[in-house]
Amino acid sequence: MARARHTVPVTEAWQGLRYERGPDCEDLNEAARGEVLAAESTAGDLPLLRFLVEQEALCRAHSQGLGEQAALAGFLLAEHRRPEDVWRHFALKRANFDAGCMYDVEHLCAAGVQVTVDHVRASDHPDRETVLELLSVDLDEDDLRQWFEHRREWFREP
Repeated sequence: MARARHTVPVTEAWQGLRYERGPDCEDLNEAARGEVLAAESTAGDLPLLRFLVEQEALCRAHSQGLGEQAALAGFLLAEHRRPEDVWRHFALKRANFDAGCMYDVEHLCAAGVQVTVDHVRASDHPDRETVLELLSVDLDEDDLRQWFEHRREWFREP
């Protein structure tokens, strides 16, 4: 992430990380995003991670499955625990049928269950009701803590 972070202007620095559908429907920049995601993330990488999750959602919308790269991007964003990112997580979850099944609802409420529900309730986002329904699962802060621990271990595995 070091090469991609803190470069101005942002759109130029990240141009090579955008989802770009190739002639055979492959994502021409998927490998470049993978290299960035493999680098160590810092607190200053939040804007970049948001961008990467948005690009992964676009990529997944044109394919099947979730893929480890999209899962990692989503988890790294979840680690920042910002309620406003619920919409980015939802975009990744709804990208395709498989992603909807595989992308954990815990990503959506990473900021905290009640904090996220309150944020979504206060929103006029067009997907508000759908997200509130997803967040109505029986999940508490302890469940969320355990999920984070499990996912951290999973991504550390070689």
